[in-house]
Amino acid sequence: MPMRVTSALVLLVLAAVSCQKPFFTGTPRWMRTTDRYLYHSASGDSIPERPEPLPPGPAPEPEPCVYMSALRFPEGMPWRDGERSGAHIVLWKDGEEVLDLPVEHYPEPDRHRIRGGYLWWDDSDGASTFVYRNGKEVFRYEGDEILRGLLEVNGKIHTLGQRAGRGGFSYRINGTEVFSHPSAQILGSFDERAWEGGALMLDGDGVYYCFSTPFEYRVMKGNELVQRILADEVGKVFDIRVWGGSVYRTQQQGGVGSTLVMMRDQTVIPLGLTEYDQVHLGRLVPFGNQMLVKGYSTRSGNDEYQYWFRGQNGVVQQQDSDLPLADIYPDNPEGVAVYLDGGRVNRIWDGRQILNIWPGRYTLYTPACTTLYKGTLYAVLSDAGGNSHLLLKGDQATTFTFNGCFTGIRIE
Repeated sequence: MPMRVTSALVLLVLAAVSCQKPFFTGTPRWMRTTDRYLYHSASGDSIPERPEPLPPGPAPEPEPCVYMSALRFPEGMPWRDGERSGAHIVLWKDGEEVLDLPVEHYPEPDRHRIRGGYLWWDDSDGASTFVYRNGKEVFRYEGDEILRGLLEVNGKIHTLGQRAGRGGFSYRINGTEVFSHPSAQILGSFDERAWEGGALMLDGDGVYYCFSTPFEYRVMKGNELVQRILADEVGKVFDIRVWGGSVYRTQQQGGVGSTLVMMRDQTVIPLGLTEYDQVHLGRLVPFGNQMLVKGYSTRSGNDEYQYWFRGQNGVVQQQDSDLPLADIYPDNPEGVAVYLDGGRVNRIWDGRQILNIWPGRYTLYTPACTTLYKGTLYAVLSDAGGNSHLLLKGDQATTFTFNGCFTGIRIE
């Protein structure tokens, strides 16, 4: 009897527990189906399916690659004396040599450039101009020209070529002439890294360029005239660029020593310079959402150079120096600089210290041989008299030994 009573009591308790609602009436519970779990309430009503987990956040940006280019000559060839046969263009990616290509005619340091991981260069045999990408001929055309602009837009290659040794130029798409002038000079080149296309500018859906004659400056979109500026109305013009739907230019109303201003369409933007500042350079450089003027000036009786970026809000960056600088950078609070003396590297400030570089031993063969990336100076220094060349990344130096010279470095 006791055993039966106990068993009956246990059954009654279990039955009561099984009928009891959860402590919190609306508490959800999971129910198994044949293929997946569905979300249900305690009352048995279906609730929408369990939300999918949030997608992972954006992947970290991949580390950029460090590209370097150089001209390399056969061992023992005195290329500095003008003997340049057997030259090769070499491309390194993150320190590994990835291209070694022969140059047929003119192995010049400023006739090749790195864009989008490709090595582009132009060459000429005196009668025709050739355009190459990673050693493969893209197209050729009649005439001896040196490229001052190159852009690839929607699979089409736009070029702007200055006739060698004389005036005149042509604007082409895939080698086919779109516009030309028999005597004009192109404004701009590949010297300013802020403009990917050199003297060619992509703005909106158009490709623009500018040129000058003794009487006028013209801004062009393809073969269409955008703006004509009469030379006797503006004095000296340093630069003209199209950006953000506007035409910008830097100009002096008089000779050297007169005030430099920036023009945006018809708006005059003072730059805080006076008639005592002798301006020697005034290039236009986009930075963030504003256009800046990059230049340097001197003053009578003062041996110092003032290198600066100026805009409508005044001075953005300025470095005073007793020696010329290889380049300046708008986002450079540490004042990173390569100082030159007689065209050779005198000293380098990496933002923290003067690097231990033998003054006068190294040179920079093109403006593309230095760059600043996230506050770190990258530079390729060519041994002025030997074969031991340097790659600098901040205060770290790596030696590359070859008979020739570095021609550029690019981080992308």
